Amino acid sequence: MTPETGAPRLAPLRLALFYGGIFLALGIMGPFWPLWLKDRGLDAEQIGVVFALGTLARLAVTPYFARAADRAGERKRILVLLSFLGTVTFLAFRWADGFWPIILMTVVFYASRGPVLPLMESLTMLTRERTPFDYGRVRLWGSITFIIGAWGMGLVLTDAPVDWIHWAIFAAIALTFFCALALPDTRAPAAAKDRRPFREIMRVPGLMAAMTAATCIQASHAVYYNFGSIHWLAAGHGADVIGALWAEGVIAEILLFTFAAATVRRIGAVRMIAIGAAAAALRWAGTAGTTDLEWLFLLQALHGLSYGATHLGMIHLITERVDSSLSASAQSLFAITLGVGMS
Repeated sequence: MTPETGAPRLAPLRLALFYGGIFLALGIMGPFWPLWLKDRGLDAEQIGVVFALGTLARLAVTPYFARAADRAGERKRILVLLSFLGTVTFLAFRWADGFWPIILMTVVFYASRGPVLPLMESLTMLTRERTPFDYGRVRLWGSITFIIGAWGMGLVLTDAPVDWIHWAIFAAIALTFFCALALPDTRAPAAAKDRRPFREIMRVPGLMAAMTAATCIQASHAVYYNFGSIHWLAAGHGADVIGALWAEGVIAEILLFTFAAATVRRIGAVRMIAIGAAAAALRWAGTAGTTDLEWLFLLQALHGLSYGATHLGMIHLITERVDSSLSASAQSLFAITLGVGMS
């Protein structure tokens, strides 16, 4: 593996900044982008179509960029290119007037953003092999900025017009591009052009079983993400309480990420996924049975395990069992299965 350019001791910081940019944009876009689309005249059915086609574009394009990254043996330049395309495309939403122009921009935007996170996970773990650091303590900055984005935009919108949503997301995506320029240029051995990466990855003993389990665990969160707030609102809880419940879950995730290296080392990647499965089963069984606030706060703390432990286990398992020359393809395969599971 070729060492990264620049000071190795700064590699975790540069990676953390990029994660922060990615999840800052997601923290704003997840809760508030539908509001902007509605303000542009789209109804609920059209908004659903927009997100569905965006997801399809992301799933279709991701493996091609991952394979290109493995064949080239590098990640940074592709991430810079995709970040630039995402920035320009998202700015173009400003002039997208009507359903079909928004559909076009959505497909192009999601195609440029879809491969970014799996390629980033690959780059992070490659850099970690060369310059040891705690993956969780780098990744947790994404969780922190997600909270900042969601909470901060909510505060802004109490006085600002809905149109500010677009500019806030654009600023976060543009920040991601500039952070991409500072990423370490860690490289892996280039994969031969005649290799079939996904076939090789699927033959790794136990990997697909673990990936399927992790996908099912993460997919079990879909109902919570889509309908949790609606369910709690109907149960009589206010928006401030619902926001606190969401924040608690992410804080629990951050706490686990803080001690990720020691935790994974002692427990093991596969057992981390198993713990995530047990926590998810307990969490959703409890959430389905009560809307009492005291119980909800206890159950939300399990997010650190149901999501966090599963994520850490799968990321480390891929690193342990897949050759570094195919790491981008392996991360993209997990992203694709997860995307299908969450759909």
